[in-house]
Amino acid sequence: MFFRNNTLRLRSGQASPKLGKGGFTLIEMLVVVAIVGILSATVLSALGPARSKAKDARIISGLNQVRAIAEVIYNSSGGTPYDGLSNTHNDIKGVVTEISNNNGELFISVNSTKTAYAAYSKLASDNLKYYCVDSNGVAKTVTSASVASATTIPNGAATAVCPQ
Repeated sequence: MFFRNNTLRLRSGQASPKLGKGGFTLIEMLVVVAIVGILSATVLSALGPARSKAKDARIISGLNQVRAIAEVIYNSSGGTPYDGLSNTHNDIKGVVTEISNNNGELFISVNSTKTAYAAYSKLASDNLKYYCVDSNGVAKTVTSASVASATTIPNGAATAVCPQ
């Protein structure tokens, strides 16, 4: 088959009439739209875990900010160095909002003598995992079972540390 001057020529040399105006048929367009739809659905479903991991990263970043703020608040000359450290502290309110916007909830526990704290939040990617930071410099992921059973986390406890 040879093409010349928009005419299809067969091997025998006879010209055949023009095969159309070069456009796409409705069926061809529908097939292309369906293929694009399937591919986009596949890509979007693959991005789901990445989004929750990004939320986890923002929650962890927020908790690290709480740790930095706690060290700024720290008053070594008084008998209660972490007095005033809570979710309602002016410097921490923005962090509380950021963590809650990413499906987390900030908990801050200060011990009864106000000399130690622990802050933790549930992670967005796994409802059974929490990220915890404390005044001892510990920053780690813990399970909900260890948070629920830990006697060191709630307010008023003798110590406030991340559970083991």
